[in-house]
Amino acid sequence: MKVSHFISFIIAGCFVVSISSNAQQTTNFKLEVEQPTFIIPQFSGPYREREAPIAPEEYEMAERLRGLLDTGDKQLVLKELETFYEIELSIAMMMLKAQVYFAVEEYDKAEQTYLASLSRSPQLVRAHVDLGQLYMLQNKMEKARDYFARAIELGAKEAEVYGQLGYLNLTQHGPFSAITAYQQALAIEPENKQWQQGLFISLTQAKMFEAAQALLSDLIAKEPNNSQFWLDQAVLQLEQSRNTEALASLEMAILLGDKRVNNLKTAAQLHLQQDSFKRAVELIKAHINTEELDLTSLRAYLSWLSQREMWRDLEGVLAELMKTAEQYDDAKQSVIYLHTAELKRNQKQPKSAKLNYESAVNKDPNNGFALLSYANFLVTEKSFIEAETLFLRAEALESTQRHAMLGRAQMYVDIQNYEAALSVLQSVVSRFPNTKGIEDQIEILRKVILVNKQKMEV
Repeated sequence: MKVSHFISFIIAGCFVVSISSNAQQTTNFKLEVEQPTFIIPQFSGPYREREAPIAPEEYEMAERLRGLLDTGDKQLVLKELETFYEIELSIAMMMLKAQVYFAVEEYDKAEQTYLASLSRSPQLVRAHVDLGQLYMLQNKMEKARDYFARAIELGAKEAEVYGQLGYLNLTQHGPFSAITAYQQALAIEPENKQWQQGLFISLTQAKMFEAAQALLSDLIAKEPNNSQFWLDQAVLQLEQSRNTEALASLEMAILLGDKRVNNLKTAAQLHLQQDSFKRAVELIKAHINTEELDLTSLRAYLSWLSQREMWRDLEGVLAELMKTAEQYDDAKQSVIYLHTAELKRNQKQPKSAKLNYESAVNKDPNNGFALLSYANFLVTEKSFIEAETLFLRAEALESTQRHAMLGRAQMYVDIQNYEAALSVLQSVVSRFPNTKGIEDQIEILRKVILVNKQKMEV
């Protein structure tokens, strides 16, 4: 029975050029866009008479405190206010005290004073709004949402309050609960970028693509040179699997100045998918020549080129990387040497491949993909003892343990050490019971071992 490649289908892809767990998928795209954010407003003034009228006897003190606030002397204002018991102060002056506590970052005292104000006047809109802002600043988002919602119930009309409620609804309760709040904020402040972005994100997450596109079309018509709007459009088109259109929008955003690494990376990936290789390589080279090249991106770029068998382009990119390789940390250098080794192996240059494999594992002894690829190379070179050592080293790493065990089992099959192969596969079943096809292969091995024993007995 011929079994030299009987388990090869289990480990297919484990040892092909460009081993990388981070770059095997080319259909999941991620763009980096602006998310709805908020800046907590600064101290907003002593009081609003329509909400908390000041007592007549406090007029003189209020004007004096207003003058101190105008000069920025908040501590002196607090010192004077703290000489009074809360019961002696009007709600307006209590609100002033709470706001000054807020401004000087005495948040616990600010919270207590706002709550005391609400205990005396539960419908005080400004207290609800300020408490919402205070809780946002303290990352108490559920409380913040409740106070903003209550402020709107009581008649708050500010765009900021609607926008903050939209943000909190979006992050806590999903996009549908945020849409109306963002629409209200945008109706009051139609030019506000935060409300535009918040509404777009909400519509997109809610899969209301036509409404999101209508919003973007209007924004792009008004500001055609705004890269963020083109990037948003790319996100929307990717959500609908309109990859060609998304790439055109993304390229427009890049042309207008968006140079974020994730977006360059996604553009390169889309170009590769659509076989526009020249532009993909341009984008890859643009990124590898920056200080922002991270290990994940490096692995992805080299793996994409390898998977598409773009050997000449891969060689060019590796040559660029080698010029400044000493500037990279050991982990990045290991990845560069690994892909250089795989390139040389493809070019039928085994001596050069072996040297680069050695450099890869020396630079980063925990680079499991380098250990696996080198071990597989050594199997093809019939250096089985060295290969076995590397497989065992790869098995010690969680990320490559299963593939390393399967690789070692395959090597034992290749050299007809079926009992050793069976032992390894049984260990695979024990550790990774969901490995497809493994039980069938174990059964085949048992039959082969039995046949061989019967032959020896004859």
